[in-house]
Amino acid sequence: MNKNLMGRVWDFLGLVEDEDAWNPPPASTAADVHSPSSGNVRLLSPKTPDSHPVSSVLRTEVPSMPREHLAVPLGVETEVLQVDGFQDCPHLTSWYKAGVPVMLDLRSLPAETAQGVVYYATGLTSYNQGQVSQVGDGLVLVTPPGASVSQSEKARLAKIGMWRSSTGI
Repeated sequence: MNKNLMGRVWDFLGLVEDEDAWNPPPASTAADVHSPSSGNVRLLSPKTPDSHPVSSVLRTEVPSMPREHLAVPLGVETEVLQVDGFQDCPHLTSWYKAGVPVMLDLRSLPAETAQGVVYYATGLTSYNQGQVSQVGDGLVLVTPPGASVSQSEKARLAKIGMWRSSTGI
């Protein structure tokens, strides 16, 4: 066995194919099988195709679930967050992770701080395809993926001054 350095490395890493690896093991015969010495073991015989016939049934209709068991999406109420500064960003994050749309009221903030909070919300939604949309002057809606604001919720928000009526109620 005169192997060069690379041959020995390949052999060490297990990258060399053995000729015996591809040969199937010899078939066992009845003489090779030993009966168990303990009474706790029972031998299983291999199943033959005729031992347990399988019947197949052709279904003509698709099974359906009763209507009372179907899941109905509930109207999620939007959380309104009066933002006083960056210290409110963790509240936005927790509501967003819970799957609740959040209305940010940025009207009392200086423009630079409001812009920073909007940048934070944009970064929060960018990792999982959420949405950030301006729905009024100083009002920003942050919507998690899979959540939506219903028409009745938009009407409720418009009634409390948190939704512009011209934005599609």
